[in-house]
Amino acid sequence: MEEPLPRYKSSRWIDSSGEPVSRCLVYDKVFGEVVVENPLRMRSAIGLIKVAIFKSSRFLPDISVKQSKHIVTLPPLSDEKILIPFKPPYESEYYYKVYIEDREVYAQPKDSPPRLYVSRRESKLIVDKITEISRNPGFTVTGKLIDAATNEGIGKAQIKIYDARTLRNDEIIACCVTKEDGSFVANGLKPFKIGRQIRFYVKFEGDDIYKPVISSHFTVDLT
Repeated sequence: MEEPLPRYKSSRWIDSSGEPVSRCLVYDKVFGEVVVENPLRMRSAIGLIKVAIFKSSRFLPDISVKQSKHIVTLPPLSDEKILIPFKPPYESEYYYKVYIEDREVYAQPKDSPPRLYVSRRESKLIVDKITEISRNPGFTVTGKLIDAATNEGIGKAQIKIYDARTLRNDEIIACCVTKEDGSFVANGLKPFKIGRQIRFYVKFEGDDIYKPVISSHFTVDLT
């Protein structure tokens, strides 16, 4: 006679404090919580519990991004909570499936309990100063890229300065990388077009942690 298997009881996404969560930021630590039970009064239950986490895809098949396996032994009339730590690396929707001895017993639906929706952080671009305005050697732009929630500087981020055009595509006239405190300096900027005036803006195109952000447009006269 085969040994009884644990039964699926419940599951959800939780944060580090154990509270239910349906949204977080990339690389935040969350947990998939799965509870299995043994409803028998006289016999123990033992089995292999597998939890697979999937990243949703709009046009392609969903991708399995993590699998966690646990051998569980449950005394009579008991249950056990399994925690699967997870740091989502992409901006997306995530869900999980639960398997007992390789048989799927639960797949998280789209409604309840809520799936995990992960987004990148918001950032802000601050342009502090525009100096040395002339056609030769050009002008200098200084500023700072900060986290919108904490106001802390974002280091090692690529900043691009664009010459704004009306009838043609905007042109990149400079690139620089922010320092550890988020500050940046772009020197010797010159327009491609001939004229005494230039309209430009500063842009951070985003990365795996932060969303893109663009500054206001600035107009300077070149003497």
